[in-house]
Amino acid sequence: MMKENTKNKLRSLWRAVTNPHLLISVGIAWFITNGWSYCFFGFGMYFHIKWMYRIGAFWMGMLWLPGTPEKLVTFIIAIWLLQRLFPDDTRTLAKIKKKRREVHEVTKLEFAKLRAKFSRKKHRGEPEQNGQPAESGEPEQKDPKQDT
Repeated sequence: MMKENTKNKLRSLWRAVTNPHLLISVGIAWFITNGWSYCFFGFGMYFHIKWMYRIGAFWMGMLWLPGTPEKLVTFIIAIWLLQRLFPDDTRTLAKIKKKRREVHEVTKLEFAKLRAKFSRKKHRGEPEQNGQPAESGEPEQKDPKQDT
């Protein structure tokens, strides 16, 4: 069962990645975010244009730093291009929309858990709330001297 499930997921991923419309969109998006720097670097070296060479080399160096959002931006642009260039590709767009909904729900749930966790930590450290003493798990003990 596990093997079949993995096989189906890999097959679905392969179909999505080899979709010609998505490949064209990712290629154009990649050129928008990265490809121009390789062209600048190459043309700058070939034609001895220092500013072009330096800008291309700088951006290519930035791409190798950890934490650059370049890949995320590339795929956001690719999805946008896919919607604009190929609006009739409803199968791919439906898969993207479904996956986006799933990610949104998981993110929403995880954020709610995180917010509840921080809320508990915050309330644990506060002795009073709104002028009322903090509630403890034990019932209050009455002082026998005060009954009279």
